[in-house]
Amino acid sequence: MVLLRKYAWEGVGWLGAFFSLLAFSLNSFGFISSQSVNYLGMNIVGCFFLILYAVSKKAHASWVLNSIFLLMAVIALVRVYVISQ
Repeated sequence: MVLLRKYAWEGVGWLGAFFSLLAFSLNSFGFISSQSVNYLGMNIVGCFFLILYAVSKKAHASWVLNSIFLLMAVIALVRVYVISQ
């Protein structure tokens, strides 16, 4: 059971890294805008999973940094939604 929990947390970390890297890559290559819902949504999901992983590892600097990134992405998403109304 302990081994399963370890691999589950590792999977959460890798999933978070995947979403964050995918958002960055798609934006860098010009496929999506940094203000698009897709980009912001992938960053929110990626940051959330990376926060969970960092908390499980007691990596305080990492979860604080990702919490700030998450907050910025949520604020940007709200701004995009409000402006489009």
